[in-house]
Amino acid sequence: MKSRNLSILLATVFCVLFLVTYLYNVKLFSQLQRAQKLIKAYELYVADSKDFSKYVEDNKLKELTYLVEKQMKSQIRSKIDTAKVAYRNGNYADTVSLLREIKDIENPWLDEVYFYLGSALLKVGEVESAKLYLSSFLDSFTYSVYRKEALMILREIADGELKKKVQDVLKNLGEF
Repeated sequence: MKSRNLSILLATVFCVLFLVTYLYNVKLFSQLQRAQKLIKAYELYVADSKDFSKYVEDNKLKELTYLVEKQMKSQIRSKIDTAKVAYRNGNYADTVSLLREIKDIENPWLDEVYFYLGSALLKVGEVESAKLYLSSFLDSFTYSVYRKEALMILREIADGELKKKVQDVLKNLGEF
């Protein structure tokens, strides 16, 4: 009887140790898979892949959301810079196309986007759209470095109430 109880005790201890080892290995495997996903995400980020944000979202890698935002801002800044170069080179249609892609995305450079979009629209002959963006610019970005230049452009193309508003602002600035 004692040998049988000892056998049952040893079998129970063996089962418990096996179960603990198994669960530990499952946990390690899960951690390894997560680490592999993180590495893959970092590879996509470094390669500046457009799939990065989707990969982070699909794999629920919440610790990398700050990189998604950083990549988005970097891509927006790059488009703005490309649009400004196109504008300076007289490629106004390219400028309009690039800036329309990002005009509705919240970013720290929206004043720049609206100013250059309005200016480029004017250059391609879309005067009403230019007025819309430049007047929205004036209403939304009071302290922008582009404000004075936007006012000067609007003074030339505006009419009615908008022209009066622009002239009043310019008077307050001492420019008219």
